[in-house]
Amino acid sequence: MVQSDCFMRAEVGLLGLFKESASTHPERCALSADGRRFTYRRLDEWSDAIGWLLHEKGVRAGDRVALRMLPGADAVAAMIGVLKAGAAYVPLDVRHPPARKSFIIADSEATAIIGDPGEDLAATTVTSVITTQEIAGLADRAGRTAPGPVPGPQADAYVIYTSGTTGAPKGVPVRHGHAAALFTASRAVFDFDEHDRWLLFHSIAFDFSVWEIWGALTTGAELVVLPHWAARSPDKYLGVIADEGVTVLNQTPTAFTTLAEAALRSGRDLSGLRYVIFGGEKLVPATLRPWAKRYGLESPRLVNGYGITETTVFTTFHEVGEDDLDSDRSVIGTALPGFGLRVADESGHEVADGETGELWLAGPQVTDGYLKRPDLTAQKFVPVASPDTGEPVLHYRSGDLVHRLPDGSLAYIGRADLQVKLRGYRIELSDIEAAVRRHEGVLDAVVHVRQFKAGDDRLVCDFVARDEAQAPTAADLRAHVKDLLPAYMHPARYQRLPELPSTVNGKVDRAAVARSWNETVVTHE
Repeated sequence: MVQSDCFMRAEVGLLGLFKESASTHPERCALSADGRRFTYRRLDEWSDAIGWLLHEKGVRAGDRVALRMLPGADAVAAMIGVLKAGAAYVPLDVRHPPARKSFIIADSEATAIIGDPGEDLAATTVTSVITTQEIAGLADRAGRTAPGPVPGPQADAYVIYTSGTTGAPKGVPVRHGHAAALFTASRAVFDFDEHDRWLLFHSIAFDFSVWEIWGALTTGAELVVLPHWAARSPDKYLGVIADEGVTVLNQTPTAFTTLAEAALRSGRDLSGLRYVIFGGEKLVPATLRPWAKRYGLESPRLVNGYGITETTVFTTFHEVGEDDLDSDRSVIGTALPGFGLRVADESGHEVADGETGELWLAGPQVTDGYLKRPDLTAQKFVPVASPDTGEPVLHYRSGDLVHRLPDGSLAYIGRADLQVKLRGYRIELSDIEAAVRRHEGVLDAVVHVRQFKAGDDRLVCDFVARDEAQAPTAADLRAHVKDLLPAYMHPARYQRLPELPSTVNGKVDRAAVARSWNETVVTHE
């Protein structure tokens, strides 16, 4: 598909691409979950009914609707229904602390919530609550078409919240055109079609799920929802992939490590798997060697993707080859059609080829900024004059360090600041440090990522107690942060230090703190 055709189809918008699938493949299975199967026709009619229910509850074009739901058929139908009502959905992870969910609902100014509201509605603008049972009850309703026209590319489709530098999450509104540009441009890289079966594994609040859900529904493929009973067991998860004939699997490198171990141990036949697409954190190619030795690199093809919420999930891809397995480089490849890439120094000037710099991104998938965060938006979304026209082009400063390889592709180095990627989540280390410091027995704290073995990176925390005689234990701190932070931000281990080392400038010497894990014998498990 040529580049101009991609952008023309992107103008259809995200919901428009789904409608194309529904009209082209009405009797193909669109969604399977918990033993239930829904054709595109049925899913289209179900989401029409949800759109009308929302309309009758007062939801209008431009509104936001919070989804407090587990991944499943009801959640997927609800997303489409929200879009058909002309609104944008705001997904919540039901496992997150109530304070985080309540903040997101209030900050997004959601006018309605679908799912169990729990304790999340204090001081919010929510006027309507629709239960999951109400959504499920509409599954067999066929009747009226959607209550409004298909939203255009400029309308917001969803708002994903990421970690914030002040401890508060920050919302990223993503327009229909941004998301549609991703799925149309990715056709230049992948040969997805209506015969594929995609697996939905990730939380709907993590934008990897945007790729999983809409990647299937915009290509006429089937979306298979991983059962809840299989999510925490690599062997059961593997069984679902094999038994359901999954062809497109999306994984963080950490999750794939345990899945690969299960596959190699069991010897399961995975010949139907066509793609494994990595994202969310740095891929260490050496960890793929045992898999490649058993299954090869052609079926399935292993593809390393790079992207962030602010640039709509994915921006670059690289297919893993034999050369990668023998290298320590994490190659993230080249950009999707339409993207402009700059590798810049701290002053914003492009560095010479081969030198390390920050990755700046421009293109049809770059969002407009953060919700209600104009100062942060101005820092991260920067206009740069086009070398061709002189007109300003909006670039997103990723904060990720890369360098260009001789063939023009990019190699990923790491984060330029204290924001890290771990198990698919972007995490502000300062958020965790602030939470630990809120314990009355803690004077100061530093958090970093420590590699215990190849492919096994974990958060660890060093802290200084206010009173050595009454210092909190690791169990005390785990219980403390449990109420403040989502599980993926909990340190795996704690270490108490008499004091934190400092640099000559009086700042915490993070490198020295990290070294202490190699020098000390006693740690708090």
